[in-house]
Parts: sequence; structure tokens; C-alpha cells
Amino acid sequence: MSLPGSAEPHYLDCAARAAGGGARAAGRRRLVSAFFRGGGFPTASDEDWRFSGLDLTTVLYRPFGRGPGGNTDAGAPAGEIPGWVGSFGRGVCLVDGRLTALPAGVGAGGGAPEVRGFGSAETAEGPEDGGGAASEDDHGRFEAAGLDWPGEQPLETLNAALFDCGAFVRAPAEADCPPALLYSLRTGNAGGGSEDASANGADAGEAAPRMLHPRFRTLLGPGSRATVVEVHDGATAAGSREAAGWTNPTSLCRVGENAELHYLRLDLEPGNLAHTGRVTFELERNSRVRCSLFSLGTGRSRTEVRALLRGEGAEADLNGLFLGVGAGKADHHTLVVHAARHTGSRQLFKSVLAEESSSVFDGKVVVTPGAAGTDASQANRTLLLSGRAETHTRPRLEINADEVKCAHGAAIGKLDEDALFYLRSRGLGAMDSREILIRAFAAEVIERAGVETIRELAEARLRAIRPHWSRERSRPA
Repeated sequence: MSLPGSAEPHYLDCAARAAGGGARAAGRRRLVSAFFRGGGFPTASDEDWRFSGLDLTTVLYRPFGRGPGGNTDAGAPAGEIPGWVGSFGRGVCLVDGRLTALPAGVGAGGGAPEVRGFGSAETAEGPEDGGGAASEDDHGRFEAAGLDWPGEQPLETLNAALFDCGAFVRAPAEADCPPALLYSLRTGNAGGGSEDASANGADAGEAAPRMLHPRFRTLLGPGSRATVVEVHDGATAAGSREAAGWTNPTSLCRVGENAELHYLRLDLEPGNLAHTGRVTFELERNSRVRCSLFSLGTGRSRTEVRALLRGEGAEADLNGLFLGVGAGKADHHTLVVHAARHTGSRQLFKSVLAEESSSVFDGKVVVTPGAAGTDASQANRTLLLSGRAETHTRPRLEINADEVKCAHGAAIGKLDEDALFYLRSRGLGAMDSREILIRAFAAEVIERAGVETIRELAEARLRAIRPHWSRERSRPA
């Protein structure tokens, strides 16, 4: 199934307006055309989207309006940006697809790390163009490892055509950098306006559902150490007529020789929004990446993480946590490619599912020919707090080399009755006993976050879901 023919002109127009006209607009329009020629939006008939929590026909199969975009700084509405954002010394703030003045105490520009934002009509300095499509060299590096270049993914192609604005982080060689924040907020205020509403078949003056396409780039020089926190936040304003929005971000991180990157990514968007994001890591010799994904919103999300270990001794540690309530849905899709000798990877993804929430884990580890000495493990664990919750898990290994150590596994179940009995025998109430076990289950991922502000956010969301499971009965094992 493909989008109606009338939708392509809408996206072509969005691409031209995003680029501000000229030759750059022509290039963006070509990407949109390539997207539609390639089949358009993925559907449930595609294997990777078979169990997706996103209802593509109602979420993505429509022409969305755009936020204001542009390069001009503008202040965010008072009270929209949460106070914890100010705890980061360096960062970039995007509000409704527009570069926005930073909260007091948060800096940008030069220094270590260099952090700066760029608008949709601007070319970012950095590896290649930083903000647009990657070069042929990018394509060659991925192809040599047997890995599809991220730009060939349909939604990545659309992001390159429509990105609103983004941020670039650079850590110089041998630098030890404080955490940098990349914060994108959707306020829930008026959307695309009457023109976009008309394209959606809405009445004049009714705000069209908006799409945002943030684009992030991180580059670590040899021997450097950095922490980057990417956050997608959102709210629906009181009385807003915006029925559903779409956030489609993409991030590319290149980690130089002997460098270490800690990358945290949070989705805090509410239930009326759809989220389709991607993070790609390229690791050089003896480099390290620790990535923590937190799906803490109540919307429908799909996050893809790809790690290319192309240098000997490279290591990737990928962790994820989803706290599901209501009808919230989250997909985590991972692909780790061991393309060099003596590389290592660890994956641990957990879900806590209450009410009618659902999760998907689809993870794949590929060991290329010649990658002897690979050490890889993959684990997915799901805690069901409701008989109405659902989960699908598919950990996979593809091994094309000898002398490797690889393992994978999945576990799905309810709270341990013996542990509950033990806690209650020590005088704790039934609900407090359940909460202790739930928090202990999630703590293994939360504690790996490293950044105190992020740990506190995750723990607060974990406490907030108690009313959603307090009257639920666990699903039988």
C-alpha cells in the first residue's frame, strides 16, 4: 500500500519550503521523489514493521503540516521548557522545529564540546555537511561492512528531505567534555496553519497535525570522552485541536579511535504523538559507546539503533527501558555489526507493561567474515503487569566467522510470587511489595544512565505509573 497520489505534491512543497528555495530545495525535492518511488511509508506488510506499535494507516499515511521552522532564534513560551534543562552547562534547544533561546545557565558555541544548532535552510559545519544527506564515502563505509547505509531507510530519506533544524556536537581530540543537551520540544500550540489544514482536508483555520524532523550529528576526536543527551519532549496545549503529531528525528555519531561516547536518548512525548527515530554509531579502533534509550512517554514510538564496529577492539553497550501505560506502544529495533576483530557488544532492553500497553523488541547481531574474537550478548526482558498487555520479541544472531562468543535470549513474565510473599512476610503491604519489585526490575537500566538528572527523570516516571498498575492483576505465566 502506498500514499495517495495527491500526498506527494504536499511533501514536495514541504521540502522546498524547508530548504528556503534555490538549489538546496531542488535536492530536497529529489529525496522526496526517491522516497515515493521506493514505496513511500513502510507498512505492516514489511517484515521489520510486522508487529509495529504504530498504526501506519492513521499515523503516517496523511500529509502533515509543518512547524514554523527557520533559523531565527525565538523565545519559548514562558513555562514550556522544564527547569531540569538548566542543569546542563551546554546544549541546544529546539521548540516546534525552531532554534530557540537557551534557558539561563546553558551555553552553546565553542569550547569542549562545541555545541551549536543549525536551521533547515542552513548547512552545518562538520563531517560532510552535518545537516543534509551524507557523502558517497559514508555509503562506502557501510556497504563494505555489509550494512545498509542509514540514508537508504525510507524515513531517514524523508528526514533528510524535510528536516526542520538540528544540532551539531564536536569533541576535539583528547578532550574530557561535560554533558551536552540536545533538547527538542513540541509545545502543542497552533500547528501548520490554514494552508496545511487545507492540504489535510481540514476546515480553514484548523491547525493541521504537525511533523518535526530534527537532525543531530556528533563527532568525537581521537581519545576524547563525551556525554550527549538527546531529549524529545512534548505537550498538548489545553483546548488544542491537534489530534496527532509526528516526530521523525535522526542522529549520527562518529566515535574516533580510543574515544568514549555516552549517549542518552529520552522520548517523553504524550499519547497524541507518533515518534519514529534513529540513532547510528560508527566506532573506530578501541572506541567505546554506551547508549541508554528511555521510552517514557505515553505515545506510540519506534526507535532504531544501529552500531557499526569497524575498528579492532571497539565496544558498544546498548540499553533500553520502556514504561508502558494506557495504550502506549514502543518498538526498539537494534542492529549491531561486528566488522573487525576482537570487538564486543552488550544489549539489554527491558519493558514494564501495564493496562493495554505493548512493546516490540527486534534485535540483530551480525558478525562479518574475518571478525574473529567477537564477543556479543543480547537480552530482552519484559514484565507484564496486566493480562491485556502485549509484547513481541525477536533477538537474532547472524554469525559468519569462527572463534566467536555470541549469545541471545528473551524472558517474559509476571512478578515473582515468592518474592512478593517474602516482602509481605516482612510487614510490607501488597502494593508496596509490588512497587519494590517493579523498581528493582527497571533499576538495572536506569542506573546505567550515569547522568543524575536523567536518572531522576526516569525514576520519577517509574513512580508515576503506580496508579496504572495498582488495580491490575498480573498475567499468568
